[in-house]
Amino acid sequence: EMNSYRQAMQKMAEDILSLRKQTSILEAENQMLRSQLTQEGVEEEPDITDRAQNLASMKQKLLLSELDRKKLRDKVQRLQNELIRKNDREKELLLLHRAQQPQAALLRRYQDKLQQMKALEETVIEKMESVLEDKLRERNEPLQNKLQGKPNVASGLPPGPTGENLPVDLYSMLLAENSRLRAELDKNRHQSAPIVLQQQALLDLLANNSDKFNLLAELERAQSRILSLESQLEDLARRWGREKQDVATRLQEKECGLRPPSNTITTDESVSDPSGGALWGSG
Repeated sequence: EMNSYRQAMQKMAEDILSLRKQTSILEAENQMLRSQLTQEGVEEEPDITDRAQNLASMKQKLLLSELDRKKLRDKVQRLQNELIRKNDREKELLLLHRAQQPQAALLRRYQDKLQQMKALEETVIEKMESVLEDKLRERNEPLQNKLQGKPNVASGLPPGPTGENLPVDLYSMLLAENSRLRAELDKNRHQSAPIVLQQQALLDLLANNSDKFNLLAELERAQSRILSLESQLEDLARRWGREKQDVATRLQEKECGLRPPSNTITTDESVSDPSGGALWGSG
């Protein structure tokens, strides 16, 4: 596009030079006509009728030449104004391009950071599910032995408020929470899609010579959206870390045969209630 502008400006400059040359030629012709008129008036003494006709013809030619010169002058002025506007537009496009480069780099850096955080969150969820499956497998083995008539004295697990079904309920709640967290992660992934669309729209706006204020507004909105998503992902990561630590502590207490205090039992009962909607008694 810059090359096309330069070619157009070069062509207009050539047209201006050509028009100026034609103006000079017309002025020379006018001067020559005036000199011829003067010479004919001095050298020849035609009759009054011929002189009047020649004078009228010369005046007509002179008037036409003046009109042509005025048209050419207006055309030159119009081309000069258009050339000035093209130069100003080219400068504006260069400034927009320079201003867009750091913003685009910042946008790409934020997107890379979001991708890394999403990958880390998925890894954390997979690790949590793997740990929970291992713990459930360890709990189910002594439970199956006991149901088959083989008592397991070394297990040391205290009976919970719901009997032997407590590990299964705990695993079910954790799986439900992991499903909810995966749904939130998918939601955030779908919400991050408009950022890519905003970047493409940003490039389209620049390619289509849009207004620079709209461009800057799009950049500000994209940055605000990135910061908001980053804050949400950090909050989710911190909450998952706390929940993972809480689950590990509870499982360790159950392995050691420790009976939780009364307030903890109350909290566990509130957590195991499906209608409660809370996880581990914390937000």
